[in-house]
Amino acid sequence: MPFTQVFTLLLLPILLAGGHGWFTNWLAIKLLLKPVRPINVLGFRIQGLLPRRQADLAERISEAISREFIKEEDIMVFLKRIDPAEAMRQLILDKWEEKVGELLSGMPFLSMFVSADKLTRIRDKVADMFSTEAEKYTELLVKSLESKIDLRDTIRRNILAFDVQRLNSIIEEIGYREFNEIAIIGLVLGVFIGVIQAAVNFLYFRAGH
Repeated sequence: MPFTQVFTLLLLPILLAGGHGWFTNWLAIKLLLKPVRPINVLGFRIQGLLPRRQADLAERISEAISREFIKEEDIMVFLKRIDPAEAMRQLILDKWEEKVGELLSGMPFLSMFVSADKLTRIRDKVADMFSTEAEKYTELLVKSLESKIDLRDTIRRNILAFDVQRLNSIIEEIGYREFNEIAIIGLVLGVFIGVIQAAVNFLYFRAGH
């Protein structure tokens, strides 16, 4: 059998089927993410699945997370466990050190009239006063948050605001190996189909001779 017939009957079907299997899988993966902006090709509007369905995905993901993983009730339970007095006291101490430090560095002569020990006592009294008030209003704050918090809407808005190109880059970086494996699987399946086609061609050729 001449080489041209061997190539046409046996090798060409394998090459075409393998290339077709690899290319279609590779193209399908790319079309999941790109193009980000819709483009027109021969009258067809083409856009990546993820960018095109971002709003639907945001709705479904936010619903699933708020229903199955993190609920508003869980957040409220967490907030109720926080010690408001200690949190407020620590905030006052941190801000005191920051602001008083700036004030003293800007007007060093103040240290001549107010000792460090006196400043510390003033700071502790202010912190105690605010931390006591924090305990009184914690329950009111929690009740106010219960009527305003909307976890599902917050997640949905954050997903919609996320840059699609950045999200595509993250997905490609994470799934690089798996995407290549999918393309290779398409190549292997294509080659397998090509081998079957080549065998059929060979049998048909033998039967004709």
